[in-house]
Amino acid sequence: MEEKIVSLKEKGLTLKQIAEQLDMPIGKVQYAWRKWRAQHGDVTAATAAPTRKAEGKKQMKSSKKATKSKSTKQVASSLQSNASHHSPLLEQAPEGYWKLPDRYDADLMHAVVQSPNSVYVFWEVSDAVKETLAMQFMRPWEDLPKAFRILDVTLLDYTSGHANRSYTFELPEMTNSWFVRPLDPNTTYVFEFGIRTMEGEFLPLVATTPLDTPRAEPAGVGRFAEPVRRWQYGEVESPELLDTLPKYAAYRFVR
Repeated sequence: MEEKIVSLKEKGLTLKQIAEQLDMPIGKVQYAWRKWRAQHGDVTAATAAPTRKAEGKKQMKSSKKATKSKSTKQVASSLQSNASHHSPLLEQAPEGYWKLPDRYDADLMHAVVQSPNSVYVFWEVSDAVKETLAMQFMRPWEDLPKAFRILDVTLLDYTSGHANRSYTFELPEMTNSWFVRPLDPNTTYVFEFGIRTMEGEFLPLVATTPLDTPRAEPAGVGRFAEPVRRWQYGEVESPELLDTLPKYAAYRFVR
């Protein structure tokens, strides 16, 4: 009896239609159907569960593979884009990090203030300039005497060729940086690197931009307010600060 009910149920008939076709009470048909489901439902679920788990594992594996391949492609594309934009002057270290080159083969000179009395200067001369000088003086670059010049251009235009004072000294070979000290605070300096000619003259090759050393004491705002007031109201014939302060003093305390 149960087999007939199951076969008719599989054909799509309802329990009411099955009861009418078998001429049985609807309650008896419902009882037989529930009994059969209770006996065979666990087996169906147990066989269906591993199938669903296997399908889920396959989907997870395929999704992981797709995600991994996608991330690999993204990393590869980012590495390619980074490699296309990195500077050709940089070299790749064995650890995979970029390292700066020892030199840039350029003509440059820069100064960095360390204190009111000290400045750090570094420079570089290109190979083209070295070869030109070697041909001009018919001596290897290593044999040309190197020199360093300090120019005090306070209140002056460096491009005009004038300086308040200058000092030149010799440098050891293979030198590309120097701590310049002692310097005067609140003063404008220009530093030059060059060579000595056969006549003993200094030939500059590279130079820094004008650099101002900082003050060594507070600005002293209002320090000369009273002398200025006396001169402003005609109590004195000339400004007192010009008569009592040394060279550059007026400029140093107002700039």
